Amino acid sequence: MRDRRADNQARLRTLQLRLTHEAEAATRATPGLPATFGRHATDWTKHHEADFQRRLSELRLAARNEIGSIEQKVARQSAAINAFHLRQAREAKR
Repeated sequence: MRDRRADNQARLRTLQLRLTHEAEAATRATPGLPATFGRHATDWTKHHEADFQRRLSELRLAARNEIGSIEQKVARQSAAINAFHLRQAREAKR
């Protein structure tokens, strides 16, 4: 169970990283903003950050079903693991 949960957590992190990288790449390629080396560069402005956040929210909105289903799956798996541990603890007390 834990392995499956870890796989789904990794899948969720990978998806979120992919969306972040896509939003950053699109922001860096925006012709209306000055060229930059990326989000953590010193030349990243408030305008870059606003554009990045807007793009990231649009990408998350587009992927909301996938994100939500993975988050629900992880929550169910965590609940199942906790229930298993509680059962084991109760049986150990007997």
